[in-house]
Amino acid sequence: MATLLQIDSSAAGAQSHSKALAEYFAEKWKNNRSGTKTLEVNLAADQPPHIDGNMIGAMYTKPDQRDEQQTQTLALSEQYLEQLRETDSIVISSPMYNFGIPSVLKAYLDHVTRVGETFVYGENGPEGLLKNKKAYLFISSGGNYTQPPLDQMNFVTPYLKTVLGFIGITDITVFETPNMGMGDEAVAKSIENTKAKIDEIFAA
Repeated sequence: MATLLQIDSSAAGAQSHSKALAEYFAEKWKNNRSGTKTLEVNLAADQPPHIDGNMIGAMYTKPDQRDEQQTQTLALSEQYLEQLRETDSIVISSPMYNFGIPSVLKAYLDHVTRVGETFVYGENGPEGLLKNKKAYLFISSGGNYTQPPLDQMNFVTPYLKTVLGFIGITDITVFETPNMGMGDEAVAKSIENTKAKIDEIFAA
């Protein structure tokens, strides 16, 4: 059974363009596969705690040596890891907030980027363990940070591709939807362009 994990991070909720486009993709993904399973994680609604000293200590304690408090501290992280391991394809929706990702998405990635769990250090450096998975990124921004010179201010796309690649997810498709703050006409055109790119994937 194919499994799709959808991770949303926008604080805008139902008004989020990135979330709406991710849902558009997910619906087509389900319609093109029989017997599919979907998992949804809404980071804005259920915000993960940011990493702290207790969490770091628990992460670097061997599982069989953790006390009850450390085990509880890592419970959400373990849940996220189980979801990632179970899934075949991952959809992440993220608006650009001040040139970067929402803090809740950064917190989530801190929960799942764990040595010995999603990556290891080997003779040739770090090696990601979550291989043979596909990721689809839906990124929206108020202006257009996809072209020079403003693309140098875009720390969303390169960061997400880097951290996903670090944990072994290298098959990544990016859908960037710019100009969400440039008026109704620009918004409609940009959304239409992204939907057309989504349609192309499922028409192939």
